[in-house]
Amino acid sequence: MMTPRLPLKRRFFCKIIELWLRSLRISWGNSVDMSVPGVLALWHADLFAATAAFRKSGLVAFISPSTDGDILAQIALDLGYKVIRGSSSEKTLEIRRALKLLRQGNSCAMALDGPKGPAGIEKPGTRWLAQKAHVPIWKFEVRYGAHVTLHSWDKAKIPLPMSKLTISISYL
Repeated sequence: MMTPRLPLKRRFFCKIIELWLRSLRISWGNSVDMSVPGVLALWHADLFAATAAFRKSGLVAFISPSTDGDILAQIALDLGYKVIRGSSSEKTLEIRRALKLLRQGNSCAMALDGPKGPAGIEKPGTRWLAQKAHVPIWKFEVRYGAHVTLHSWDKAKIPLPMSKLTISISYL
């Protein structure tokens, strides 16, 4: 599913968010070998950190088809991601498209707690995808420098511009 072309105001907003994400200082803690295809598993609260950390990687991002997803999808495309629009809460076949891309040698990123939560509770999509593709699952963890935590369902963490993020990747 392609991302619809956003209105000018939203496109401008996406560019500001993109510049903010590019300003973050990323450092790497312990990490596993990610040179083979796999699924990057993260919590929904860490979407901004993950989007900043893997820009220009060509990673396939599985993003919900919501209005908020439209904005994140545009930002992800601008930062060099491949984007698949789908949701575990809808009966969609887009996860099979992600499976095909994994089998072709791409890596994919998904929120473990899905598009609507509950936060911090793993849904089955990530493990299903990795098992079907016979690829590893990498757990994304981040230590935040200066940031704010939103009072949203996922308690999203928003790193302040130019703050430091320390990223660690382990096997799930």
